Amino acid sequence: MTRWRPVATSLLALAGLGLAAFLTWGHYFDQAAISRSCPLSSVSSFVSCGAVTTSPESVIFGIPVALYGLVYFVAMLGLCLPRSWRSPSFLVATARLGLNVAGICFVVYLVSVELLVVRHICIYCSCVHLLQFALFLLVVTGWYDTGYSQTRDGSDYEDSEAPHRPVAVSR
Repeated sequence: MTRWRPVATSLLALAGLGLAAFLTWGHYFDQAAISRSCPLSSVSSFVSCGAVTTSPESVIFGIPVALYGLVYFVAMLGLCLPRSWRSPSFLVATARLGLNVAGICFVVYLVSVELLVVRHICIYCSCVHLLQFALFLLVVTGWYDTGYSQTRDGSDYEDSEAPHRPVAVSR
């Protein structure tokens, strides 16, 4: 099992959690802070964090999209910790993979809403989307690094094949 993948996915989930927490805080307590601090908004009128985070589309079923992101990244952080990657549980491995697939589908939906409906982009939201995309790539390509996969194929050897076991031949 590689050691870098659990660390990298944990850091990505932690960064996503931080951005989602900021966006959730801004939604509930200080929306103007998001608008004021929006990077690149002075360079292009297409970039407007305030327009995206205050649009009607920023709330789904009465819950802010940022709060969905916060809950998602809390769950992903738990599933991406090195201990979780080493877990032999099929449920942990498939939950990590399944949540990532759901997360990337939600990102595709959100980006299309930003571009086609709101007609503005939010740099903070885009950073969250990029973090989710990187997390998705690492999790999807890392199935054989999961503890479940390692226990299923009988090898727990890093970067090597399982040792050759002699086969008894009966005569």
